[in-house]
Amino acid sequence: MQAFADEVAQKYLERVRIKSDFISAACPFHKGGRESRPSFWVNREVGNWGCFTCGEHGGGLKWLLKKLGISSAHIDSQLDEAEKQAKKYEEVAKAKARKKARKAFAGEHVLPDALLGVFDFLPLDLVDAGFGKELLKEHDIGYDRRNNRITFPIRDLFGNLIGISGRATMIGEEPKYLIYSGQRKTEDATLPGELGEWYPDYTNEGVRDHLWRLDKCYERLMKNEGGQEQLILVEGYKAALWLVQNGWTNTAAFMGARMSPSQERIVRSLGVETFVFLDNNQPGREGSKRICQRLAVSTFPVYEVSYPADCNETDQPDDLIVEELEVALGNSTRVGGRSYGTTRIRRLERHTGGRQANWTRRKR
Repeated sequence: MQAFADEVAQKYLERVRIKSDFISAACPFHKGGRESRPSFWVNREVGNWGCFTCGEHGGGLKWLLKKLGISSAHIDSQLDEAEKQAKKYEEVAKAKARKKARKAFAGEHVLPDALLGVFDFLPLDLVDAGFGKELLKEHDIGYDRRNNRITFPIRDLFGNLIGISGRATMIGEEPKYLIYSGQRKTEDATLPGELGEWYPDYTNEGVRDHLWRLDKCYERLMKNEGGQEQLILVEGYKAALWLVQNGWTNTAAFMGARMSPSQERIVRSLGVETFVFLDNNQPGREGSKRICQRLAVSTFPVYEVSYPADCNETDQPDDLIVEELEVALGNSTRVGGRSYGTTRIRRLERHTGGRQANWTRRKR
Protein backbone atom coordinates (compact mmCIF):
# COMPACT_ATOMS: atom_id res chain seq x y z
CA MET A 1 0.00 0.00 0.00
CA GLN A 2 2.83 2.43 0.80
CA ALA A 3 4.18 2.58 -2.76
CA PHE A 4 0.72 3.00 -4.25
CA ALA A 5 -0.26 5.67 -1.71
CA ASP A 6 2.96 7.58 -2.53
CA GLU A 7 2.22 7.33 -6.27
CA VAL A 8 -1.36 8.58 -5.87
CA ALA A 9 -0.29 11.49 -3.67
CA GLN A 10 2.51 12.62 -5.98
CA LYS A 11 0.29 12.38 -9.04
CA TYR A 12 -2.93 13.99 -7.78
CA LEU A 13 -2.02 16.18 -4.76
CA GLU A 14 0.05 19.35 -4.30
CA ARG A 15 2.95 20.17 -1.95
CA VAL A 16 3.42 16.48 -1.03
CA ARG A 17 5.78 15.44 1.76
CA ILE A 18 6.24 11.73 2.44
CA LYS A 19 6.96 10.72 6.03
CA SER A 20 7.40 7.30 7.63
CA ASP A 21 3.72 6.53 8.27
CA PHE A 22 1.86 9.47 6.73
CA ILE A 23 1.84 11.72 3.69
CA SER A 24 1.12 15.42 4.14
CA ALA A 25 -0.15 17.61 1.32
CA ALA A 26 -2.25 20.66 0.51
CA CYS A 27 -5.93 19.83 0.92
CA PRO A 28 -7.65 19.56 -2.49
CA PHE A 29 -11.09 20.25 -0.96
CA HIS A 30 -10.78 23.83 0.29
CA LYS A 31 -9.09 27.05 -0.87
CA GLY A 32 -8.79 25.50 -4.30
CA GLY A 33 -5.97 23.30 -3.09
CA ARG A 34 -3.74 26.32 -2.39
CA GLU A 35 -3.74 26.57 1.38
CA SER A 36 -0.62 28.20 2.82
CA ARG A 37 0.01 25.44 5.36
CA PRO A 38 -0.71 21.87 4.18
CA SER A 39 -3.29 20.24 6.45
CA PHE A 40 -4.20 17.15 4.42
CA TRP A 41 -2.89 13.70 5.41
CA VAL A 42 -2.92 10.17 4.01
CA ASN A 43 -2.08 7.03 5.98
CA ARG A 44 0.52 5.17 3.90
CA GLU A 45 -0.32 1.76 5.40
CA VAL A 46 -4.12 1.58 5.12
CA GLY A 47 -5.07 4.49 2.82
CA ASN A 48 -7.22 6.46 5.26
CA TRP A 49 -7.14 10.22 4.63
CA GLY A 50 -8.47 13.49 5.99
CA CYS A 51 -7.99 17.22 6.46
CA PHE A 52 -7.36 18.83 9.83
CA THR A 53 -8.83 22.12 8.62
CA CYS A 54 -11.99 21.45 6.61
CA GLY A 55 -12.77 18.06 8.14
CA GLU A 56 -13.09 16.07 4.90
CA HIS A 57 -12.07 12.46 5.50
CA GLY A 58 -12.45 8.97 4.09
CA GLY A 59 -11.60 5.33 4.58
CA GLY A 60 -9.57 4.49 1.48
CA LEU A 61 -7.72 5.72 -1.61
CA LYS A 62 -10.54 4.64 -3.93
CA TRP A 63 -12.86 7.00 -2.11
CA LEU A 64 -10.28 9.79 -2.32
CA LEU A 65 -9.87 9.40 -6.09
CA LYS A 66 -13.63 9.25 -6.55
CA LYS A 67 -13.98 12.52 -4.59
CA LEU A 68 -11.33 14.01 -6.89
CA GLY A 69 -13.27 12.85 -9.94
CA ILE A 70 -10.61 10.34 -11.02
CA SER A 71 -11.65 6.78 -11.92
CA SER A 72 -10.66 4.03 -14.35
CA ALA A 73 -10.73 0.25 -14.49
CA HIS A 74 -6.93 0.12 -14.24
CA ILE A 75 -6.80 2.35 -11.14
CA ASP A 76 -9.71 0.47 -9.52
CA SER A 77 -7.90 -2.83 -10.04
CA GLN A 78 -4.71 -1.45 -8.49
CA LEU A 79 -6.69 -0.02 -5.57
CA ASP A 80 -8.49 -3.29 -4.91
CA GLU A 81 -5.18 -5.12 -4.64
CA ALA A 82 -3.65 -2.36 -2.51
CA GLU A 83 -6.61 -2.35 -0.13
CA LYS A 84 -6.48 -6.13 0.14
CA GLN A 85 -2.84 -5.88 1.20
CA ALA A 86 -3.72 -3.07 3.62
CA LYS A 87 -6.40 -5.23 5.25
CA LYS A 88 -3.91 -8.06 5.64
CA TYR A 89 -1.43 -5.62 7.20
CA GLU A 90 -4.11 -4.37 9.60
CA GLU A 91 -4.95 -7.93 10.70
CA VAL A 92 -1.26 -8.67 11.32
CA ALA A 93 -0.91 -5.43 13.30
CA LYS A 94 -3.91 -6.35 15.46
CA ALA A 95 -2.49 -9.82 16.08
CA LYS A 96 0.83 -8.27 17.16
CA ALA A 97 -1.02 -5.88 19.48
CA ARG A 98 -2.91 -8.79 21.08
CA LYS A 99 0.33 -10.69 21.53
CA LYS A 100 1.98 -7.66 23.12
CA ALA A 101 -1.00 -7.21 25.45
CA ARG A 102 -0.79 -10.84 26.52
CA LYS A 103 2.84 -10.42 27.59
CA ALA A 104 1.65 -8.15 30.38
CA PHE A 105 -0.37 -11.08 31.72
CA ALA A 106 2.50 -13.58 31.81
CA GLY A 107 3.46 -15.12 35.15
CA GLU A 108 6.57 -13.74 36.80
CA HIS A 109 7.72 -16.92 38.55
CA VAL A 110 7.36 -20.06 36.43
CA LEU A 111 7.63 -23.61 37.78
CA PRO A 112 8.36 -26.75 35.71
CA ASP A 113 5.35 -28.94 34.96
CA ALA A 114 7.38 -31.94 36.16
CA LEU A 115 6.80 -30.69 39.70
CA LEU A 116 3.18 -31.82 39.46
CA GLY A 117 4.41 -35.40 39.48
CA VAL A 118 4.99 -35.01 43.23
CA PHE A 119 1.21 -34.62 43.66
CA ASP A 120 0.11 -37.16 41.05
CA PHE A 121 -2.49 -38.85 43.24
CA LEU A 122 -6.25 -38.94 42.77
CA PRO A 123 -8.09 -36.55 45.17
CA LEU A 124 -10.76 -38.95 46.44
CA ASP A 125 -12.64 -36.18 48.25
CA LEU A 126 -13.48 -34.56 44.92
CA VAL A 127 -14.37 -37.88 43.31
CA ASP A 128 -16.75 -38.60 46.21
CA ALA A 129 -18.25 -35.11 45.75
CA GLY A 130 -19.22 -35.98 42.17
CA PHE A 131 -16.33 -34.65 40.10
CA GLY A 132 -15.30 -36.82 37.16
CA LYS A 133 -11.85 -38.43 37.16
CA GLU A 134 -11.28 -37.35 33.54
CA LEU A 135 -12.05 -33.74 34.40
CA LEU A 136 -9.64 -33.79 37.37
CA LYS A 137 -6.91 -35.31 35.22
CA GLU A 138 -7.50 -32.74 32.47
CA HIS A 139 -6.87 -29.96 35.01
CA ASP A 140 -3.93 -31.75 36.71
CA ILE A 141 -5.75 -31.75 40.06
CA GLY A 142 -3.73 -33.87 42.50
CA TYR A 143 -3.16 -34.64 46.15
CA ASP A 144 -0.34 -33.59 48.47
CA ARG A 145 0.13 -36.56 50.84
CA ARG A 146 2.65 -34.74 53.00
CA ASN A 147 0.36 -31.79 53.78
CA ASN A 148 -2.99 -33.58 53.30
CA ARG A 149 -4.15 -31.04 50.73
CA ILE A 150 -5.83 -31.25 47.32
CA THR A 151 -3.58 -29.46 44.84
CA PHE A 152 -4.81 -27.09 42.13
CA PRO A 153 -2.16 -25.96 39.61
CA ILE A 154 -2.39 -22.26 38.75
CA ARG A 155 -1.37 -21.21 35.24
CA ASP A 156 -1.03 -17.90 33.41
CA LEU A 157 -2.69 -17.20 30.06
CA PHE A 158 0.15 -18.96 28.24
CA GLY A 159 -0.38 -22.17 30.23
CA ASN A 160 2.82 -21.72 32.27
CA LEU A 161 2.69 -23.23 35.75
CA ILE A 162 3.06 -20.23 38.08
CA GLY A 163 1.74 -21.60 41.36
CA ILE A 164 0.07 -24.42 43.27
CA SER A 165 -2.82 -24.01 45.67
CA GLY A 166 -3.50 -26.61 48.34
CA ARG A 167 -6.99 -27.16 49.79
CA ALA A 168 -7.11 -28.59 53.31
CA THR A 169 -8.86 -31.96 53.73
CA MET A 170 -8.49 -32.28 57.51
CA ILE A 171 -11.39 -30.86 59.58
CA GLY A 172 -10.53 -27.57 61.24
CA GLU A 173 -7.20 -27.12 59.44
CA GLU A 174 -6.43 -23.50 58.57
CA PRO A 175 -5.98 -21.86 56.19
CA LYS A 176 -8.46 -23.79 54.09
CA TYR A 177 -6.63 -22.72 50.90
CA LEU A 178 -2.90 -22.10 50.78
CA ILE A 179 -0.77 -20.89 47.85
CA TYR A 180 2.44 -22.91 48.15
CA SER A 181 5.79 -21.11 48.38
CA GLY A 182 9.49 -21.86 48.63
CA GLN A 183 9.83 -20.20 52.03
CA ARG A 184 7.53 -19.13 54.82
CA LYS A 185 8.35 -16.54 57.42
CA THR A 186 7.50 -16.75 61.10
CA GLU A 187 8.13 -14.23 63.85
CA ASP A 188 11.39 -15.95 64.75
CA ALA A 189 12.75 -17.45 61.54
CA THR A 190 12.42 -18.19 57.86
CA LEU A 191 11.45 -21.82 57.28
CA PRO A 192 11.19 -23.95 54.13
CA GLY A 193 7.81 -23.66 52.46
CA GLU A 194 5.73 -26.38 50.85
CA LEU A 195 7.94 -26.24 47.74
CA GLY A 196 11.14 -25.49 49.63
CA GLU A 197 12.59 -28.96 49.15
CA TRP A 198 12.70 -28.43 45.39
CA TYR A 199 12.51 -24.66 44.80
CA PRO A 200 13.50 -22.74 47.93
CA ASP A 201 13.79 -19.44 46.04
CA TYR A 202 10.32 -19.64 44.52
CA THR A 203 7.88 -16.95 45.64
CA ASN A 204 4.11 -16.99 45.16
CA GLU A 205 3.99 -13.20 44.84
CA GLY A 206 1.50 -12.09 42.19
CA VAL A 207 -0.07 -15.53 41.68
CA ARG A 208 -3.51 -14.31 42.81
CA ASP A 209 -3.44 -11.62 40.11
CA HIS A 210 -4.26 -14.33 37.57
CA LEU A 211 -7.57 -16.06 36.86
CA TRP A 212 -7.66 -19.79 37.48
CA ARG A 213 -8.20 -21.95 34.33
CA LEU A 214 -8.63 -18.91 32.03
CA ASP A 215 -5.76 -20.37 30.00
CA LYS A 216 -8.13 -23.14 28.86
CA CYS A 217 -10.65 -20.76 27.25
CA TYR A 218 -8.64 -17.57 26.61
CA GLU A 219 -8.08 -18.07 22.86
CA ARG A 220 -11.73 -18.90 22.28
CA LEU A 221 -12.84 -15.81 24.20
CA MET A 222 -10.34 -13.55 22.42
CA LYS A 223 -11.55 -14.67 18.98
CA ASN A 224 -15.20 -14.38 20.08
CA GLU A 225 -16.39 -15.65 16.71
CA GLY A 226 -19.86 -14.38 15.95
CA GLY A 227 -19.82 -12.34 19.17
CA GLN A 228 -21.43 -15.27 20.99
CA GLU A 229 -18.84 -16.12 23.64
CA GLN A 230 -19.67 -15.54 27.30
CA LEU A 231 -17.46 -15.70 30.38
CA ILE A 232 -18.53 -16.90 33.85
CA LEU A 233 -16.41 -15.75 36.79
CA VAL A 234 -16.69 -17.65 40.05
CA GLU A 235 -14.93 -17.54 43.39
CA GLY A 236 -13.12 -20.85 43.74
CA TYR A 237 -11.60 -23.85 42.01
CA LYS A 238 -14.40 -26.32 42.82
CA ALA A 239 -17.09 -23.93 41.59
CA ALA A 240 -15.24 -23.47 38.28
CA LEU A 241 -14.75 -27.22 37.87
CA TRP A 242 -18.42 -27.92 38.60
CA LEU A 243 -19.63 -25.46 35.97
CA VAL A 244 -17.17 -26.87 33.44
CA GLN A 245 -18.26 -30.43 34.22
CA ASN A 246 -21.85 -29.42 33.53
CA GLY A 247 -20.91 -27.89 30.19
CA TRP A 248 -20.19 -24.19 30.83
CA THR A 249 -16.59 -24.41 29.64
CA ASN A 250 -15.89 -20.63 29.56
CA THR A 251 -15.54 -20.46 33.34
CA ALA A 252 -12.65 -19.03 35.38
CA ALA A 253 -12.10 -18.32 39.08
CA PHE A 254 -10.88 -15.25 40.97
CA MET A 255 -9.41 -17.47 43.73
CA GLY A 256 -11.30 -15.39 46.27
CA ALA A 257 -14.20 -12.96 46.64
CA ARG A 258 -12.19 -10.00 45.36
CA MET A 259 -10.96 -8.86 41.95
CA SER A 260 -7.44 -7.44 41.74
CA PRO A 261 -6.59 -4.62 39.28
CA SER A 262 -4.61 -7.13 37.19
CA GLN A 263 -7.57 -9.50 37.03
CA GLU A 264 -9.78 -6.60 36.02
CA ARG A 265 -7.43 -5.70 33.15
CA ILE A 266 -7.53 -9.30 31.92
CA VAL A 267 -11.34 -9.40 31.93
CA ARG A 268 -11.58 -6.03 30.19
CA SER A 269 -9.13 -7.17 27.50
CA LEU A 270 -11.56 -9.95 26.55
CA GLY A 271 -14.57 -7.65 26.17
CA VAL A 272 -17.17 -10.45 26.15
CA GLU A 273 -20.46 -10.81 28.03
CA THR A 274 -19.43 -11.51 31.62
CA PHE A 275 -21.42 -13.21 34.40
CA VAL A 276 -20.23 -12.85 38.02
CA PHE A 277 -21.31 -15.91 40.04
CA LEU A 278 -19.64 -15.84 43.47
CA ASP A 279 -20.69 -17.78 46.58
CA ASN A 280 -24.05 -17.10 48.21
CA ASN A 281 -22.61 -16.09 51.60
CA GLN A 282 -22.22 -12.46 52.68
CA PRO A 283 -18.60 -12.02 51.45
CA GLY A 284 -19.61 -13.56 48.12
CA ARG A 285 -22.69 -11.38 47.66
CA GLU A 286 -20.81 -8.22 48.62
CA GLY A 287 -17.88 -9.22 46.41
CA SER A 288 -20.20 -9.82 43.44
CA LYS A 289 -21.68 -6.34 43.74
CA ARG A 290 -18.26 -4.66 44.00
CA ILE A 291 -16.87 -6.60 41.04
CA CYS A 292 -19.93 -5.94 38.88
CA GLN A 293 -19.85 -2.23 39.67
CA ARG A 294 -16.21 -2.02 38.62
CA LEU A 295 -16.71 -4.00 35.42
CA ALA A 296 -20.02 -2.40 34.48
CA VAL A 297 -18.34 0.80 33.23
CA SER A 298 -17.38 -1.09 30.08
CA THR A 299 -18.33 -1.59 26.47
CA PHE A 300 -19.48 -5.17 27.18
CA PRO A 301 -22.49 -6.38 29.22
CA VAL A 302 -21.88 -7.45 32.83
CA TYR A 303 -24.39 -9.55 34.77
CA GLU A 304 -24.76 -10.41 38.44
CA VAL A 305 -25.99 -13.97 38.95
CA SER A 306 -28.62 -14.57 41.66
CA TYR A 307 -29.13 -17.89 43.39
CA PRO A 308 -32.58 -19.56 43.28
CA ALA A 309 -34.84 -18.48 46.16
CA ASP A 310 -34.68 -21.84 47.96
CA CYS A 311 -30.86 -21.90 48.18
CA ASN A 312 -29.02 -21.63 51.50
CA GLU A 313 -26.72 -18.75 52.42
CA THR A 314 -23.82 -21.19 52.59
CA ASP A 315 -24.33 -22.42 49.02
CA GLN A 316 -21.84 -21.97 46.22
CA PRO A 317 -22.14 -22.93 42.53
CA ASP A 318 -20.87 -26.48 43.12
CA ASP A 319 -23.77 -27.06 45.55
CA LEU A 320 -26.33 -26.61 42.76
CA ILE A 321 -27.67 -29.24 40.41
CA VAL A 322 -27.70 -28.40 36.70
CA GLU A 323 -31.34 -27.25 36.69
CA GLU A 324 -30.58 -24.77 39.49
CA LEU A 325 -27.51 -23.52 37.60
CA GLU A 326 -29.66 -22.89 34.54
CA VAL A 327 -32.19 -20.93 36.59
CA ALA A 328 -29.48 -18.83 38.26
CA LEU A 329 -27.64 -18.01 35.02
CA GLY A 330 -30.84 -17.50 33.04
CA ASN A 331 -32.16 -14.97 35.57
CA SER A 332 -28.97 -12.91 35.81
CA THR A 333 -29.38 -9.15 36.16
CA ARG A 334 -27.44 -6.70 34.01
CA VAL A 335 -25.46 -4.19 36.05
CA GLY A 336 -24.83 -0.57 34.94
CA GLY A 337 -23.63 0.21 31.45
CA ARG A 338 -25.53 1.99 28.69
CA SER A 339 -28.77 0.35 27.67
CA TYR A 340 -30.39 0.82 24.24
CA GLY A 341 -33.98 -0.29 24.74
CA THR A 342 -34.86 -3.50 26.57
CA THR A 343 -31.93 -5.81 27.20
CA ARG A 344 -32.83 -9.45 26.63
CA ILE A 345 -30.66 -11.70 28.74
CA ARG A 346 -29.70 -14.70 26.67
CA ARG A 347 -29.52 -18.04 28.43
CA LEU A 348 -25.98 -19.34 28.37
CA GLU A 349 -25.44 -22.40 26.24
CA ARG A 350 -23.53 -25.38 27.49
CA HIS A 351 -20.58 -26.70 25.49
CA THR A 352 -19.45 -30.22 26.34
CA GLY A 353 -16.43 -30.09 24.05
CA GLY A 354 -17.01 -33.68 22.94
CA ARG A 355 -16.77 -34.99 26.49
CA GLN A 356 -19.72 -36.57 28.27
CA ALA A 357 -20.71 -34.23 31.09
CA ASN A 358 -21.87 -35.47 34.47
CA TRP A 359 -25.38 -34.05 34.51
CA THR A 360 -26.50 -35.22 37.95
CA ARG A 361 -25.30 -34.82 41.46
CA ARG A 362 -26.63 -35.66 44.91
CA LYS A 363 -28.92 -32.87 46.10
CA ARG A 364 -27.85 -30.85 49.16
